[in-house]
Amino acid sequence: MSLSRYLIFISLSLTALFGCGDGSSVRVCIGDVVFCNGAFNPVAKAGSDQTVASDDLVTLNGSNSESNGGSIQSYSWAQKSGPPVALTDANKARATFTAPIVASATDLTFRLTVVNDANLADTASTVVTVQPRAAAAVATALELFDGSLQPALIAASNADGCASATLELSPQEATAQRGLWLAARSIAIAKGVDANDPSAFLDASRVLIAEHATAAPDVAGRIESFGFLLLGSLMPQRDPLLRDVAVARLSGAATIDDPAALLSGRSEVTDVDGIAIDAVADPAIATARAIGRLLASRSHCVGHAQAVEMTSAGLRVIAAAAARGE
Repeated sequence: MSLSRYLIFISLSLTALFGCGDGSSVRVCIGDVVFCNGAFNPVAKAGSDQTVASDDLVTLNGSNSESNGGSIQSYSWAQKSGPPVALTDANKARATFTAPIVASATDLTFRLTVVNDANLADTASTVVTVQPRAAAAVATALELFDGSLQPALIAASNADGCASATLELSPQEATAQRGLWLAARSIAIAKGVDANDPSAFLDASRVLIAEHATAAPDVAGRIESFGFLLLGSLMPQRDPLLRDVAVARLSGAATIDDPAALLSGRSEVTDVDGIAIDAVADPAIATARAIGRLLASRSHCVGHAQAVEMTSAGLRVIAAAAARGE
């Protein structure tokens, strides 16, 4: 038998043996599992890429994989790159692992292999980007500030898919929340923590200034004036006219006594029995608590009762990121 006829015979034999009867050639054979190109092959779907924080519990979801005419008999997850992790339920449609602790954004690649009841297989991959917890918290804060934590006077875009958390705040709570939001966004833009186009924020700031021409002398009013103070001091090159309006807004207005303490975590805004600025014994604990609050919010929408607390937490992590030069 000539070599060419022998190869044809082998190809036809493999096709008959492994059931790829769709006219395609066998690509790869691993034991009893065959990878073919054909209408009856399964389609592996490893899920969309994800961005998570260090120490998060991560789920890999292959449940949308298709068997194409039969049923999927097995799932198999394997890690292909990145710091090694321990996969739980690696032989099921959904596998989980705890994200490793990283100092900078790190990609982990996982491959899913599915096999249907005709012993035909397919593979797909997904990438999980792990961020340091602080960086992930900053990203979460910015998303909330563009969504449910926008002050009520601004038409909330609900970019985070949640209803506005600021529409039903009391006047005192709304005043404090505006000041914290202004301060956080001003720092984020001026220090490069938020590299997006600041036009929408600057327009929103004009709305806030126009609607609130007189500052209240209570703690909430002082916090609001603090926000306008940062806006005026950090935006002169980007928008000189807005700076001038912010300065005029502060004419004769009282602001908080120790702004540096709020930004460094030595004090924080609380909303228990009214708005207050309380001393914090350990700034590191204050930062860790703020990070935890923000990361926890990714699994649910922020409610009215949490609006001031969450905006304060966002200010804390953004100020810390600016101090680190991120």
